[in-house]
Amino acid sequence: MKELARSFVYWPRIDADIERTVKSCCECARQAHAPPKFSEHHWQYPKGPWERIHIDYAGPVAGSMLLIVVDAYSKWLEVKVTAFATTAATIGIMDELFSRYGAPVTVVSDNGPQFTAAEFKEFLQKSGVKYHKLSAPYHPATNGQAERYVQTTKDALKAMGTTASTLHSNLNVFLQKYRLAPHATTGESPSKLFLGRNLRTRLDLLKPEDVHLRVTTKQQINFDRTFREFSWGQPIYFLSGNSRMDKWIPGVIADRLGDLHYEIDYAGKRFKRHIDQIRSRLGANGHLMVEAPEAEKSSQQDVPRRVTVQFSDNGVTVPRAPSTPLNPRNLRGAPGEPVTPEFHTPSGSPVHQDANSSPFIVRRSTRERRPPRKYSP
Repeated sequence: MKELARSFVYWPRIDADIERTVKSCCECARQAHAPPKFSEHHWQYPKGPWERIHIDYAGPVAGSMLLIVVDAYSKWLEVKVTAFATTAATIGIMDELFSRYGAPVTVVSDNGPQFTAAEFKEFLQKSGVKYHKLSAPYHPATNGQAERYVQTTKDALKAMGTTASTLHSNLNVFLQKYRLAPHATTGESPSKLFLGRNLRTRLDLLKPEDVHLRVTTKQQINFDRTFREFSWGQPIYFLSGNSRMDKWIPGVIADRLGDLHYEIDYAGKRFKRHIDQIRSRLGANGHLMVEAPEAEKSSQQDVPRRVTVQFSDNGVTVPRAPSTPLNPRNLRGAPGEPVTPEFHTPSGSPVHQDANSSPFIVRRSTRERRPPRKYSP
């Protein structure tokens, strides 16, 4: 029409005048085609999870109604089964979700009677929901996210052959798989964006536990073993009860149950004791079984320890190693002269040796001790 008019005559703003004339024609508007539809309703993407949720009812499915709740940020899906799609049932389900995840900022729904009721609006207001958005009448695309998941849920349950007896189990299987799969829009799984982690399933058994192994190895390297240790078959004393005032009973280490717990064999019976309830004692060969951290055991195997041994008519006297490292400042003696502590056992000691035999040699650490280096700016 514009080209036809311009072929005969022209005046300024001729195109605008022709458009205004056509739009003012009632008969032309009545016969015109419908305007092109917008492919999807535009919603601003939320800043975080559970900020805006879309809700809608689906069903009936296997004789029940399903309330679909979708988080717009993470695409996390909640499906609740109810017998009736009433306002009271809707309030009960939403109250449960709000107690679990908190109250969202915006709730989007259609114009169903259960969503437009005064009781539901009052519930949202008391729960802390700021906005309740309703879709345009006869235009479900406004609440397109909920409508899309209504169809997805119904198709999945139908493909699984869902019945009234298998509705809940099939629904759990569908939700688990859906929440774990990466979403096409976000590129991440709903559980990753909503919970901050991926859900663990039986498929995770195929993955090696790299994180657990790495952390465990690091802890073992940095762990300072300051507790005592005993070896299998080592003779010890252990408390008969919980109190330290109880008597000490001789026994033998039968098994190690952990870093701090041992199983002790005494008179054919087994007793479980903590490291604080165990102390070392002389073995059958007269040698003192001294417990030491693992870090010191390696040095003891390579470097011999020299200890002075006294001889008497009753036999040889074996020194008992102290439980704490010896400090030369705490021992009497001339400066620079090696001082060797002497410990005596009772005359009834089971250790006997000929006086002409060589002294008993006990290995000691020869590690050089250095004073701590202090920080000086």
